[in-house]
Amino acid sequence: MGMAASQARYLALTARKTNVEYEGQQINQERTALANQSADAFNQYLALEVPTAPSTQDYTTIQYTYEDGNIEEAIEEMTELADESSDYNYLVTHYHYSDVFTGVRNTKVNPQVRTGYDMTTTTTPADEVIEEEGVYTINDNQVTAYNPDSVEEKSRYDILKEEYPELAAIEEENLGIYTDENQVMHFLDMTTLGAGDVVDYSIEGIVPTYVGNNELKKYVEGQDKELDLSLEQIRKDNPDDPIATADSIYTYESYGRTYFVTEEELMASANSSMNAANPSEYQSNLNTYYAEGVKTKISSTDKAFIEFDDSGRATSIHFENSSATFALQTETITDQAAYQDAMNQYEYEKAQYEKAVQDINAKTEIIQEEDRTLELRLRQLDTEQQALQTEMEAVAKVIEKNVESTFKTFSS
Repeated sequence: MGMAASQARYLALTARKTNVEYEGQQINQERTALANQSADAFNQYLALEVPTAPSTQDYTTIQYTYEDGNIEEAIEEMTELADESSDYNYLVTHYHYSDVFTGVRNTKVNPQVRTGYDMTTTTTPADEVIEEEGVYTINDNQVTAYNPDSVEEKSRYDILKEEYPELAAIEEENLGIYTDENQVMHFLDMTTLGAGDVVDYSIEGIVPTYVGNNELKKYVEGQDKELDLSLEQIRKDNPDDPIATADSIYTYESYGRTYFVTEEELMASANSSMNAANPSEYQSNLNTYYAEGVKTKISSTDKAFIEFDDSGRATSIHFENSSATFALQTETITDQAAYQDAMNQYEYEKAQYEKAVQDINAKTEIIQEEDRTLELRLRQLDTEQQALQTEMEAVAKVIEKNVESTFKTFSS
């Protein structure tokens, strides 16, 4: 190998070795950064708090009860009195449950209120029908012949004759009408004018008829004592609601319970639907009311003298306002609702903890995989560097021999 070629090869090997060393430094820096990330993940793991399952003992208390006639009283709280001169040593809060007649309001979503016509018949005595020069008046309202060409008259007549077959049997040329002071149109048989009492037929207005599949009935005070008492209680317990002052009220039965509702709210729901094709759907909410015995907690706080046994458990109680001394029964009560809430919270925290551990493990696995890749590359670079070093040493020897053979040609 020529000297120039050897020198060029040596320089190329030196440059490559320098690049290998530089790449190795970069890889070490990357591994250092990965080590820091791994340490951060480990610190996150250490910072996690392992959730602890709740114990039923934490939600279990000793409950004292006693029988006062047919009522079972339970002691809710006992506060020791500081006055030693008193005949009573504790201030006791005790309670029992009782059915209290209560007026309850419910809100019915999409009540499906349907309406109908309020049709009625009225009989006017013959002596109240006035005739002057062939013109008849009833309650000062003039009777005229029915006009089938009038859209308003015909529409009302068609509705009425569906309800009253006897009206439909009257020949149209014999039909008469009059409109009263409330603008209600009355239909009658004109052949009966001057011949006796007059029966007329009218539509008083549009009224609610159903809530869902439950038929509505107009409430009339005084007809049913139980309904009167229920409405009285409803108004007492809901003084700010429309039913407290409503004049027109309806009732309906559903699943053995009687509900009250105001006509105003019924009509508001009936008219609220935006679906013209099916107006009983997508209606606004409707307030309904009922009255019945509702289980209610009744509590009071009184001074009492409590006796205890050697184990510290209360055995008897005597209240300030009673001459009786009651034996106390002891039972262990677990608040299942509170325990279940705590268990639900534990399950939630446990799921969060397991998710956090999985995330940290996944992150650590990625870091370890990247580190293994870098370590493999570093080993490859080390092998390459050793090969370069060996080759450089060999080239250096060749250069040395070339120099020696060239510059020692004339030496003795």
